[in-house]
Amino acid sequence: MDSRSNLSGSPMEMPAPQAWRGVLILGIVASVPRLNFSHSPAEGSLTQERNPRRKPRVFYGWVIVGVVAMGSFTHSAETFPILSVFLKPMTEEFGWSRSAGAMTLGTLLAAVIAVFIGPMLDRFNPRWLMAGAFLVMGGSFMLMSQVTELWQFYLVQIASRAVHMGIISVAIAVIIPKWFVAKRGKAVSIGAMGNRAGGVAIPLFTQAIVNIASWRWATFGVGILILVVSVLPSALFLKRKPEDIGQLPDGVSPDEIDRAKRQASDESIKPKRQQRQDVSYTVRQVVRMRSFYLLTTAFALMFIINPATSLHTIPFLTDQGLSTKVAVATVSTWAATGLIGTLLAGYMADHFNLRAVAGTQYVLLGVSFIFLQMVDSAPLAIAWGLYYGLVQGGSFIFQQVMLADYYGRESLGAIRGLVWPVQSVANAVGPIAAAFVYDQRQSYTLAFNTFLVLALIAAALTYMAKPPKAPVSNVVITESP
Repeated sequence: MDSRSNLSGSPMEMPAPQAWRGVLILGIVASVPRLNFSHSPAEGSLTQERNPRRKPRVFYGWVIVGVVAMGSFTHSAETFPILSVFLKPMTEEFGWSRSAGAMTLGTLLAAVIAVFIGPMLDRFNPRWLMAGAFLVMGGSFMLMSQVTELWQFYLVQIASRAVHMGIISVAIAVIIPKWFVAKRGKAVSIGAMGNRAGGVAIPLFTQAIVNIASWRWATFGVGILILVVSVLPSALFLKRKPEDIGQLPDGVSPDEIDRAKRQASDESIKPKRQQRQDVSYTVRQVVRMRSFYLLTTAFALMFIINPATSLHTIPFLTDQGLSTKVAVATVSTWAATGLIGTLLAGYMADHFNLRAVAGTQYVLLGVSFIFLQMVDSAPLAIAWGLYYGLVQGGSFIFQQVMLADYYGRESLGAIRGLVWPVQSVANAVGPIAAAFVYDQRQSYTLAFNTFLVLALIAAALTYMAKPPKAPVSNVVITESP
């Protein structure tokens, strides 16, 4: 028996006892009371009590951005492009269908979980919630290396998908916007860079292990990566909002807030940038607003489009006569330019009318499906990947910023908990619907044309979703150039 067969053998050859001892140690360490990082207003505002008008020397919000970026990096492991790396070797070994039933069930379960998780993020420090979710997700990948039956795969994948979509995705969309107002777009886009980087690096990491050893070692390695990169940082450093440690959003001082309010109330002073409102509406108020339903529908339509495109782009390109190598290079190009698109979206969210730039982004995304159907050569495929990555990179950035800008920080978790189930269902429906269309017609033309129409509808709904007006006392001007 050669070395490869030894590595890819039965699950009994995996170092399960040693692995779970490592998981136990991580759990014990994460349970140790945290270091005193000023985790309550009483404990954390000592410096500001001495000089309450003083601007903090180091704004803790940027630590939060770093931790969220690390979490976003490993969070990407449960996305379709990475799971597809395991799909072929697993189905070849066991003779299973390639349907995404486990992921669909996990996503639907996540839709239910999100309703309860959202309000918890408004009331409590998210550190244990996030650490626990990453522990379950990492442990699920490690257990996946041991599966021998289909029901075992379903069990671990449903658990992983449920915490990925129902807890981690909701928390990531809420944590950073609670710490920033003026710099919200910039901060959210930096945090999202972790997800984009993970989308590029983790598939390469996973495929390399599959090539060298087996899919079992690859899933085990991804599980260890999740535990090491995300569990302890989340447990030690995450906090709910800046006021809990005696700071203000963006790290501004009370004097800067007062000056911004005076300028906002003085009609003779024209601000250098668009003003952003630090409003806080209750869930009861938000569900009575027309804009909430317009935005929720627009966001859901985008969640039909994006995962379906992720899953079906490579099959479509190979159906067009392009090689698998070119198809993979196209998706890699899209992922790489998505990094640029993410940062660009953050800048635009802070400097321009958010409703206008988000709506325009949806229009440009719709145009990409006209472009995609024209692809019949490698240069055109790479050009499409460049275009799609730049445009699609800002999709989720605008969604995070818009909900916080429109409805405020205090109930953001509960509001996101209402929106996310609709998006989760859309996320589950999109890939299946596209696959059904292809099976019936042996072509993606109808699916892609439908995505074009849905993107244009999402753009129209976003343009129509005017933000609620807040009193001048709640206005915070953006930082000066």
